[in-house]
Amino acid sequence: MSQFPDIAGATKVDDTLLTAMIDNYVIKPADATPRTVATLVNDPDLTFPVVANALYDVTFRFRWAGLQAAGLRTAWSVPSGTTGNREVMGPGSANVAQTDANTTEMRWAVHGYATAVLYTNPRNSVSLQTWTEEKALVAVGSTAGSITLQWGQNVANATGSLIVAQSYVKYRRIG
Repeated sequence: MSQFPDIAGATKVDDTLLTAMIDNYVIKPADATPRTVATLVNDPDLTFPVVANALYDVTFRFRWAGLQAAGLRTAWSVPSGTTGNREVMGPGSANVAQTDANTTEMRWAVHGYATAVLYTNPRNSVSLQTWTEEKALVAVGSTAGSITLQWGQNVANATGSLIVAQSYVKYRRIG
């Protein structure tokens, strides 16, 4: 199995080569503007560019807040021709409100990139947060582009749900 980057004999070790060998992070600098609709919208921060015909190891880890009844809905936007699925971990869609989240029902599943995944916040609050992680090995086809977290509410609610600062996407090209 080949490894990326390909380091042949006499390869010059420079910043480009070293950068290709480490994880990259995009960290959300501020809380998102709360969303009050169930429509999936691209997150302006949790996104990164990818090249064609490459393989990436990607993890979106985000803290979020919102009412239990509103929840959060997520999907990934990926370039045309990208193959694979994402693994999702977070509070399931059938939680009851409890501020300590002591008996949270969890979702552990595999879904397509464009499949809307529904979560609830058992803490039932726009200030008490919960967290979710979604990850995948993403095989980009012949079209370059970006990988972007999309999100909105599970059920539209006048009290907005939001993804908070210091949520991040970690990615590295591995092939």
